[in-house]
Amino acid sequence: MIVLDVGNSSVKWAIENNGVLERGRRFYYRDEGFSHSASRAWDGLPAPRVLAVANVAGAGVEHEISGWAEKIWGMAPCYIRATRQAAGVTNAYQEPGALGADRWAAIVAAHHASENPVCVIDCGTAITLDVVDAAGKHLGGLIAPGLAMMRRSLAQETAAIGPIPDGADGLQSMFSRNTIEGVNSGVMHMAGALIDRVTGVAAAGYGRNLEVVITGGDAEMLLPLLRHTPRYDRDLVLKGIALLAGEMPCGT
Repeated sequence: MIVLDVGNSSVKWAIENNGVLERGRRFYYRDEGFSHSASRAWDGLPAPRVLAVANVAGAGVEHEISGWAEKIWGMAPCYIRATRQAAGVTNAYQEPGALGADRWAAIVAAHHASENPVCVIDCGTAITLDVVDAAGKHLGGLIAPGLAMMRRSLAQETAAIGPIPDGADGLQSMFSRNTIEGVNSGVMHMAGALIDRVTGVAAAGYGRNLEVVITGGDAEMLLPLLRHTPRYDRDLVLKGIALLAGEMPCGT
């Protein structure tokens, strides 16, 4: 099985064989489109038994993925959707399908990796935090802007700041001496404070039994700022996609 986590600019993917997931890899498709980028990234790769996809990039990208898979591999992808219940987890959303597929996959994977309540943090385009109890009951969560989104918002809404170059991230010190570093320090400490606040509230309810797991492209940058170090799992979403696909009639 090949599992895909499709975001707005990149695809993270891995091969799963007999329950073992290879380390995830990534390719970017925003400039060239999915079809061209996938053909280059997967040149020579044989068709999998199952192509399981969590897509949050919209219907247009989903249509392109399906067209490519049918043309090149002669198969239909298996799309992961959030449902009321799957893989031992009950979705807290009033409209279960409104929960992002990648977020749902991360929740499922985190629950399967622990016998305790878990706080799941995903630091990507948005920062999401969810809590699921030991029985698999999702208690809900919250969504906040990710680091890049906060930087762009400041640059767009505050003329004095001006443009912030791509790749301007990382943290030199809390108190910076130029605007770009000042913005980076501000958004990173805001994100770190949010994570500390939410995990603190969750821990007040569950105490030492609460486990905290973090994933997403900005997770490693934020780890040094957090009061308590969560478990880092770079492939959490991919693991959840594989688990959810295993319960669906994929490849049949």
